Amino acid sequence: MANADADRLKDYLALITRKHGGIEPIKNMLDERARAGAGSGLESISDTNDDLKLAVSGLEAVELGRAPSEGEIYGLEAIILPDLRPAIDIVDDTFSVTHPLWRRLSEDASIRTRIESVIPSIGRIELPGNNKYPYGGTGFVVGDGLLMTNRHVAEIFAQGLGDRKLAFLDGAKAAIDFKHEQGRPPGPMLDVVRVVMIHPFWDMAILAVDGIPDSAKSLRLSLSDARDLVGHDIFVIGYPTFDPRNPSDVQADVMAGRYGVKRLQPGELQGGMNTASFGKMVPAATHDCSTLGGNSGSAVLDLDNGEVLALHFGGAYQKQNYAVPAFELGRDSRVIATGVRFAGNPPGGTNDWPGWWSRADGMEAVGTGSAPIAGVAKSPASKTGARMGAVKIEADQGVARIEVPLRITISVDIDSPIARSVTATEMPEGEEIEAAREPFRDTDFSTRKGYDPGFLNDPKQENLLAHVDVPMPLPADPSVLAKARSGEDILDYENFSIRMHAQRRIALITASNVTKAPELKRPEPNRDYTRRGLSGLGESDQEQWFLDPRLDGAFQIPDVFFTKDRKAFDKGHIVRRDDVSWGKTYDQLRRANGDTYHVTNCSPQVAGFNRSASGKDNWGDLENLVLSEAANERLCVFAGPVLALSDAVFTGVGDGGAVLRARIPSRYWKVIVSRVDDGIAAYGFMLEQDLADVDFEFAVPAEFVPTMYPIDGIERISGVVFAGAVKAADQYETVRGTELGLRTGTRRKAPAEPATLPSKPQQPKQQ
Repeated sequence: MANADADRLKDYLALITRKHGGIEPIKNMLDERARAGAGSGLESISDTNDDLKLAVSGLEAVELGRAPSEGEIYGLEAIILPDLRPAIDIVDDTFSVTHPLWRRLSEDASIRTRIESVIPSIGRIELPGNNKYPYGGTGFVVGDGLLMTNRHVAEIFAQGLGDRKLAFLDGAKAAIDFKHEQGRPPGPMLDVVRVVMIHPFWDMAILAVDGIPDSAKSLRLSLSDARDLVGHDIFVIGYPTFDPRNPSDVQADVMAGRYGVKRLQPGELQGGMNTASFGKMVPAATHDCSTLGGNSGSAVLDLDNGEVLALHFGGAYQKQNYAVPAFELGRDSRVIATGVRFAGNPPGGTNDWPGWWSRADGMEAVGTGSAPIAGVAKSPASKTGARMGAVKIEADQGVARIEVPLRITISVDIDSPIARSVTATEMPEGEEIEAAREPFRDTDFSTRKGYDPGFLNDPKQENLLAHVDVPMPLPADPSVLAKARSGEDILDYENFSIRMHAQRRIALITASNVTKAPELKRPEPNRDYTRRGLSGLGESDQEQWFLDPRLDGAFQIPDVFFTKDRKAFDKGHIVRRDDVSWGKTYDQLRRANGDTYHVTNCSPQVAGFNRSASGKDNWGDLENLVLSEAANERLCVFAGPVLALSDAVFTGVGDGGAVLRARIPSRYWKVIVSRVDDGIAAYGFMLEQDLADVDFEFAVPAEFVPTMYPIDGIERISGVVFAGAVKAADQYETVRGTELGLRTGTRRKAPAEPATLPSKPQQPKQQ
C-alpha cells in the first residue's frame, strides 16, 4: 500500500477515535477480543483472530508513526472501521445493537424511543420506470405532505431551479417507500406529485407527496448550527447502496452484504468545511457516519433530541461526509415559506445566497412535454415549407400541414407522378424554401484571443482557491497540423481555439472556455439570446457554414459537402455553440456564437449523432453534471475526433462541384476539466457513431451512451498529448469520477489499441 493510503487511514482513525480517548482504548478492546477469540457478536463484521491481530499491530504502527503494512491496513479497515461506525439493520421500525461502543442505542430507553419515533418518517426515493437507477436516494418528511432530499436526487427526475419554474422530466416519475427493510416486502409507494423547490445554492430539494400516513410525522429542522457541535453524537437513517467508489470488501463488512435497505448509522459531527457543490464553494457541516451512495438525502439527526441537524449530500471515503446545515436553511425565508417545520422560530432574514435566488428566478421556464410546432419543420427529411402572413404551410415526407391557424393535414402518395411534379417554384412568390444563409459573423479576427489556460481562476473566488492553469493539449506529431497563412498552427476564436489536421481537413484538437454564469450568458437585458436571434437567420433559413479565411481552403471541408451528401451527415459542432456563447457584452457573445460556424469546427457526424433518442445533447448533460461537483461555474473543455486509417471513406461534393473524398471519424473524445477545492478535476469520455449503414438515410442507433475513458487511454488512441497537470487530475479511478458515472449511467471502458493516424501532406503554396 502506498504511504498516502497509510496517511489517509491514520488521519481518519485520529478523527473517529477522539471521543474514545484516542487509539489506546480501542487497541485494548481489540487485545481483549483477540485473547477471547472470535465470536464477539459485533455488528456488521465477521472477524477472525488473524484479522484482529493485524488490526492491533496496525494501530501500534499508527501510534509509533510507522506506515502500516498492506495486511495491517486491511485489518484496520476490516475490523476497526466497521467497529467504530457500524450500519445497523432496521426491521419493523425497530433495531437491535450489540456493538460495545453503541450498545446504549438499544439499552437506553429514552434514546431508543427517540430513534424509533423518527424511523417511519424516512423513506426510499423510488423511480418508477427508470431502468438506469434502482432508486434515487433517501427522503424524509419535513412538513404537511412535504419531503426533503438532495437537489442531485431530484434532478434525476425533475428540471429547473428555485421554486417557480420546475417540472418533471418527460416521462419521469418519483415516489417514496417508507419501508423497504431487510427481509421484509416493500411498502406502498406514494407518488411525488410536485417539485416544490430545487434550492439554487444548497444541495437540497423539497417534494410534495399525497397520502403520507399519520405515522410518518414531520421531523423538525434544528436551529443549532451543526458546524459548531464538533464531537456531538448523531445518527443517520437511510438506504446505503453498494458504492464502487469505496473498497468492496470493506463495504461488504460494514453493510454485511446488504444494500438498499433501511439502516441506522451512528457517528459524530466533525465541524464545518468548505466543499464544492454545483459550481460554488459551500460552508458544509461534516460527519463521520458510514454513509454510502444511497444515503443521498438522508437526515443527520441529533441523538439527544431527534431534531434534524443537517441534510447529508456527499462525502469522500475515510475523509469527511458533507451535509447541508439545517441552521442555514432556517436563514432562508423561501425555505420557511414552503411549510418546512423547524424546532422553534427560524430567523429567516439575510443570508449569503440571494444572488443565486435571483439567478433561479431569471431562468427561462422549463418545458413540460413535447414542444409545439414553431416555424417550418426542420427535420432532415423536410422538403418544403413556407409562410404566407398568418398562414403556414409545411410538407414532410408526403404529409402537408396548413395552419390558418386552423391546422389541416393532407396525406399524399409521394411516389405518384403528381406528387413528384410539385416543385419549389409552385410555392408563393417571394418565399424561399429553407434558404441556406450564413449566420452572423465578425470577420475582424484581430479581436480573437482564443482559449485561456487560466480561465478556471474565477476572480470572485481568489481568496478561496489557489491559482491553476490548464494548458491546451498538443499533437503527438506536430507535423500533422495545418498551418495558417500566418504560419501559426493554431486558430484562435472567441473563447476557443482549434488545431487542424492537414490531411483529414478537420480539427484534431479543440480547446474551449465554458461557463454557465448567467451574467456572462445574458450580459445585457432585452436582447435576443435565442439561436435564431444570435445568428440573424430567418425562420426558414438553414445555417450555411463558412471557411476560415486565415487557413487555406485545401485544409477545410466546405459546407457544400454536407448539403449535398444524400442527407447522410450532420454538420456537427465539435466546440458546442452553447458552451462558448458567452461574454461581458452582447457583441462578444454574438461573435463567439458566429465563430462556431466556421467549417474548421465542423466534423461530419451521422445524422442524429449530436443528439440522443431523447433529443438531448449527448455531451451537454455530462458537462452539467461535472459542474454540479465543481467549485465554480467554469470549465475547460477539450474535444476532437479519433482519426484512424480504418475510418470509412465517403465520397461527396466539394467546391465547384468537384468530387471530395473524406474519411469519417467513428469516435470522438472529450476531456472536461473543472475547478475543485483541492485543485482541478479532469474527466475523459468517448462517444462512438455507427457508420455501418451510412449510405442509407437516417440509419442511426436509437441511443448513444458516452463511455468514461482514462485520459492516458485517450492519448494513446487520439494522437493528442495532454498536460501533466490534466493527466494527474484524471478522475477515472477516483471518488468523483465514479460518482459522475453513477449519476449519468456512463459506462466505464478500458481504451482500445492505439490507432495509426494519417501523416500530413505538404503544405500548399500560400495564395
